[in-house]
Amino acid sequence: MFLPCNKRFHPNGLSNGCLICYICNVIFKGNSGKWRLNMSLKEYYYSDEVLGRVLVRRSARARYANLKVKAGEVILTLPLGADESRGLAFLRSKYDWIKERLSESQVKGRLIFDEHTQLSTLTFDLKILREERPDFLFRFVSNQLIVSCPASMDIYAIRCQDVIREGVERVLRKEAKRVLPGRLATLARQFGFAYKTVSIRSSQSRWGSCSSSGSINLSYFMMLLPSHLVDYVLLHELCHTKEMNHSASFWALMRKVTGGQSDVWKKEIKEFHTFI
Repeated sequence: MFLPCNKRFHPNGLSNGCLICYICNVIFKGNSGKWRLNMSLKEYYYSDEVLGRVLVRRSARARYANLKVKAGEVILTLPLGADESRGLAFLRSKYDWIKERLSESQVKGRLIFDEHTQLSTLTFDLKILREERPDFLFRFVSNQLIVSCPASMDIYAIRCQDVIREGVERVLRKEAKRVLPGRLATLARQFGFAYKTVSIRSSQSRWGSCSSSGSINLSYFMMLLPSHLVDYVLLHELCHTKEMNHSASFWALMRKVTGGQSDVWKKEIKEFHTFI
């Protein structure tokens, strides 16, 4: 069964215990009538009634269940052959610890979404409304992404925050695919660079990367940067097609293609986050 890729989300659309692979966008129904995941997949999301979306990873190297909170995301790692129910019981036993870590993430810059949230991206501004409606609705009006939330729900509940965040990230990914490859091609032509391919990823550890074969990966969180810092990241990866390290030659090339601004922009980009 394939989940429709639309921009409308129901707050109760993910029943408790529903396992969903957002990477493949496929869920499978078992003989018991419960929705279950094809366990050949090593990474999937679990909808927890308290925490909302939890990333579950199965690792051949893991010997025990392990929990961490990274950039506001709860990640549960299980051994490949581990019993799923025991892993989820372990997750529930750590609710208090997880909530403390999530609170720390919020203090460090993770957005709390409500009607007063201000978020400007490269191509749109976010506006959140509370309306008398049964579900969440995401729509574009001019250069605004308007998110309509059910007025009857607690917007600060983890589940509601999850729905808004996931919807905004989906739009960021779509906009990044629409805008960034074209801008990369323009800069490559302007400064005489050549690259093999470009892909849009969900990376939260880096803005971009370039392989030795000339394949460039860009994080869709680049859409949170102002335009000159978007160009800084793109030029940074293009320079790696000629200099695969951060040697003096690399930074000399960066200063050349940024008009001497690379050192300033390198410091400025540290004020931005690869998450919302």
